Amino acid sequence: MELEDWMEFYREILSDFNFSKEEDERAAVIMYSLAREKLMDSLILDSRIRDKDVIVIGSALKEKDFEVIENFEGVRITAGKSIYPLRKILPDFLPDIHVTDLEEEYELLADLQYRNCILVLHAHGDNIDRIYSLIPRLKFFVGTTQSIPFDKLYNFGGFTDGDRAACLAKHFGAKSITLVGFDFERAEGIKKKKLIWAKKILEFEKVI
Repeated sequence: MELEDWMEFYREILSDFNFSKEEDERAAVIMYSLAREKLMDSLILDSRIRDKDVIVIGSALKEKDFEVIENFEGVRITAGKSIYPLRKILPDFLPDIHVTDLEEEYELLADLQYRNCILVLHAHGDNIDRIYSLIPRLKFFVGTTQSIPFDKLYNFGGFTDGDRAACLAKHFGAKSITLVGFDFERAEGIKKKKLIWAKKILEFEKVI
């Protein structure tokens, strides 16, 4: 997704949820100030994704999805809390890339890093406490913001962990993108509202 296209979505999302652009930008500055030399160049994502088949794994997983994931021979990208049911059913599962706004436990994220999974960590106004808590303890990662990117804080588009992961795969030239564990109906309240936007973004990107 081109940045100008994303910013159109972003302005509407800010209005719809009454989010603060200033807080999003503050979160990005805090992440940058805490990480600095730990921020990875996005070229590492290009080298893993370009011209490869990619599967993006959301958290609404059904029983049949686990066999698909286990047998997939391309690049495997997990989104947020999808890693928990995957680890439960497939204990040795290791994604190539994990995209998250930092809701997971430190021990899990540190283990992914240790095993050579690239973490793509997202800063927004509602996770500043998590940024302060986790970023000093983690090692190298790719940082993202949902507002204006700067230096090594990138913006590839996307709102929730799932559609952000898919936008990332498309941005870096995936040969194909398969989605599993995406259910835009199975939610209520603000989560349902977020999924409506996720679906709009994926439709715009022609991923679904």
